[in-house]
Order: sequence, then structure tokens, then C-alpha cells
Amino acid sequence: MKRCSICNTQISDFDLFFTCTECDSPYHEICWKEMGGCATYGCKAAAVAEKPPPPTSTARGWGDEKTCPDCGSKIPSSVLGCACGARFPWADPMTKDEYKEWVTEDNLRNQRRTELIILFVITLFGLPAPLTGTIAGIQAYRSRTLLVGEVGTYLALGYGAAVVGLVYTIVFLLLLIGL
Repeated sequence: MKRCSICNTQISDFDLFFTCTECDSPYHEICWKEMGGCATYGCKAAAVAEKPPPPTSTARGWGDEKTCPDCGSKIPSSVLGCACGARFPWADPMTKDEYKEWVTEDNLRNQRRTELIILFVITLFGLPAPLTGTIAGIQAYRSRTLLVGEVGTYLALGYGAAVVGLVYTIVFLLLLIGL
């Protein structure tokens, strides 16, 4: 039994088949036609790759550029930043007002992240833990909608600081009662 050199299945006596005149490789007739010639590397009867025709239109389509809402320059539509230093949360174009609102919210979000990190670290020192843990827990609770999508890291720091603060408070109370 022969195997087709393209689809690698057996060629039965009932199949229409073709044998390459240059290299004697067997093919199903439909495989030979689909390939456009022999599939054997280096064979003179191998299919010749054709270069596609040049595009009929070279004009740019809709959506290839957008305007930076910060400096007004034209930038590629898919970028998330501009040469002026502006950065964007998504590739869709933004108006100046949307951009200003997002920058304000992003700055507040970064401020809350920093505050929660600092409060968590201070809480680990022990003595200020009852106060800083409480503040961190309240701050995390108040900022929960702002910090949504942060994979819970900063909220966990805030709530974790609250728990650590609570543990230190209990320890301090037990030490006071025990004295």
C-alpha cells in the first residue's frame, strides 16, 4: 500500500491517485490539486509560491489614530501612553474631562495604596498597633470601591493591619489586667 505524501493516509485501489513524474511520490489526486504540485522538498514539480498582489488601497482606516487628551497630539489608537508622559487605563479614546477625572481618581487610588502600606508597616511595630490598625481598617473599608480590581492586596493590608491592631489591643489589655 502507498501513502499520500500530503495527507499521509493510505491510497487504496479505489482512490484516484497521482504519482509525481519527477520524484515518484504518490498522492491522492485531490491532495495533488489542492497543493498545486508535489509536496516533496526540492522536487522540480513542487508547487511554486506566488507573491500576493499589492493592496489596492494604502489609505489608513478608521481608528488608526486618536488624540491624546492631555497634550492634543495624534498617537496610535492602541497605545496606552503618549510621549508627553500621559498614560491611559484603556486604548479607547478619552475626552479631556474623562482623562482629568481618571487622573484624579488614579492619584487618589495611589495615595490610598501608599497610606495602607505605611499603616500596615507601622502596625507591625506593636506599640502604635491599636491606633494604626484601627485607622488602616477604617481606611480600607472606606476605600474598598476605589481599590476594587487590585486583586485584594491593598485591602488585605488594611484589614490585616486592623486584625494585627486588634491582637495587640487584646495583648495590651491582658497585660494590664494581669498586672
